[in-house]
Amino acid sequence: MLAYCDNTDEALAGMMRPGGAGSNTATDHLRVLDEAITAVPAKYRRKLMVTVDGAGASHDLIKCLDKLASRPGRQLTYSVGWALGERERRADDACAGRDCGHRRCWVEEAHVTELTALLRQGRGGDQLAAWPESMRVFARRERPHPGAQLTLFETRDGWRYTLWVSNLPAAGRGWRSRLPYIDAAHRVHARVEDRIRTGKDCGIGHFPSRSLAINTAWLTASLLAATLLAWLRHLALDGDLAKAEPKALRYRVLHACARLVRSARRRQLRIPATWPWAGDITAAWQQITALPQAP
Repeated sequence: MLAYCDNTDEALAGMMRPGGAGSNTATDHLRVLDEAITAVPAKYRRKLMVTVDGAGASHDLIKCLDKLASRPGRQLTYSVGWALGERERRADDACAGRDCGHRRCWVEEAHVTELTALLRQGRGGDQLAAWPESMRVFARRERPHPGAQLTLFETRDGWRYTLWVSNLPAAGRGWRSRLPYIDAAHRVHARVEDRIRTGKDCGIGHFPSRSLAINTAWLTASLLAATLLAWLRHLALDGDLAKAEPKALRYRVLHACARLVRSARRRQLRIPATWPWAGDITAAWQQITALPQAP
């Protein structure tokens, strides 16, 4: 089993930090990484995948991940967002210019390729000498969606670029060594942005007081609400409700006129049959009650 650890701004949102704290502070990311791995049950820690957005692309964090991956008897794969700098632009231009294989992904009008060889063995020498030897650099390009904010390079080129680094071995075999899989493994991290957005709808970041103690309690309650909604969608809801935002869930499910009653030593859910989502709520209740009880 592969356990995921998302060491990102979502986790940093649960930390009470000074207002001027930076988003790419390596000390904070290392702390969150440690807490995220600790939160994974011990029996699943031998095989981990850590995903991080571009704010975590620091030497300290990647060196720490590389050190954790080198432990005998353990497997840790990381996928960390990477900035599109001048060296990467030159490498991508060289790759596209010699048509070295922007391989087509299953998403229409999207391509993914590896830039590691061009950055390590190009004319300018090893431009990744300060980074771990096992680190590989990948790039994905796709047509921008409406409203996307592009850089000058992207505006000139007409593509939107996403870069990331990973320690997946280049000599691997099977589907795990293919570029589409490596790309998909990193794009899973997009769910973190969804969790941040839904977390804000639950009150994360909207502190009601100047008191640190009150704000800490507020943040804890907000995180609990966001977590419970995530588990509700995952375990009990289907269809549109499984992807519904917190505002929609409040109106359709949480604010419904229903109550739990006891009859014949059983709990029963009573809800007006005229409520448009009564069937969905009943199905969710049945799935929840069918779950095995914790010991």
